[in-house]
Amino acid sequence: MKVATIACLIMLGLAAFLSILQMWVPLFEWHIYLKVIATLGLMSLVILGIALARRDYLQDAKLRDDGYID
Repeated sequence: MKVATIACLIMLGLAAFLSILQMWVPLFEWHIYLKVIATLGLMSLVILGIALARRDYLQDAKLRDDGYID
């Protein structure tokens, strides 16, 4: 979970940096910029979703091994 959180924070920081840069110095055309931002957002959602599912699975496996659930 820690690696996923760090990866998502890096992508969020990159998106914020690109947004500020795009406002002041247009590096990309707007349609390319929007594609990059949308891709970063979707990647963040997928990474967090996988991390949460993995954490839930591992937590259930630990409870099952400890005998708390059948």
